[in-house]
Amino acid sequence: MKAKHLPVYVIGPVLCVPLAVVMGILFTLSIKGKIPSTDFGEIVNSILSIMGYIIILLGIILCIGADKGDKLKSNIKENRLKTDGSFRFVRNPRYSTFLLVEFGLALVCHNLYLLIIPVLFWLEMTIVLKRTEEKWLTELYGQEYIGYCKKVNRCIPFFPK
Repeated sequence: MKAKHLPVYVIGPVLCVPLAVVMGILFTLSIKGKIPSTDFGEIVNSILSIMGYIIILLGIILCIGADKGDKLKSNIKENRLKTDGSFRFVRNPRYSTFLLVEFGLALVCHNLYLLIIPVLFWLEMTIVLKRTEEKWLTELYGQEYIGYCKKVNRCIPFFPK
C-alpha cells in the first residue's frame, strides 16, 4: 500500500500568483504614497531602502534554507514532518519568503500603498493555510505537528512563540 502524504507543491501557487500579479499592477501604477524628496525625506528614504534590502535578503536566505539539497520533497514523499533548516524559525518558509520580499520591496520603493500587499498576503495565508495544509498536517502527523505549531509561527519568521 502506498504511503499517504501531502502533495509536493500543495497550495503555494494558488496563494502567491494572484498577489504577485496584483503587486505588479500596483507597483507599476502607484506614484502617490512616496515620501517627499526633502533633505529629511532623502534620509528616511535611504534608511527605508537599506531596511528593505535587508528584509529581502533575509527572505531569500530563508527560502534557500527551506529546501537545501531538495530535502523538503524527500521528507514529504517519505511522510516525515520537516522541522529543521528554515522550518525551525517558521512553519511555511517559502510563503514567508514571499511575504518578506513583498514587504522589503514596499520599503525599497518608498511606497506606502505597496504595504497593503504583504498585509493581504498574510491574511490570505492565515485563512487558507488553517483550512488546508494545517488541517492535512494535523490529520497526518497528529501530536507531533500540534507540538511543532505551539513552538513555531505560521508565517512570521524569527520570532519564537
